[in-house]
Amino acid sequence: MKVLKEIMDQWGFVNSKQLEELEKYFPDMTLVIRWGALPREERPASEITETIAHVEEMNKDYVRDVFIASKNMEKLRDALGVCL
Repeated sequence: MKVLKEIMDQWGFVNSKQLEELEKYFPDMTLVIRWGALPREERPASEITETIAHVEEMNKDYVRDVFIASKNMEKLRDALGVCL
């Protein structure tokens, strides 16, 4: 739960340490990868690290950031009873 609170405090943006926890405890949570040039990509948390590694290994693009889509952040806030 602590990691979810941290992510909410960061407006939905996920850092690499938090991503590790999401992969472990919330593997089906949908996250968005915002690439430098490629279109945004929605993936389950369990696939994010592998997807990023594959794209960067192929020298196709780089990651700007990873975040929870706003529609999912609203649902998460409602479920946890968190208000802004």
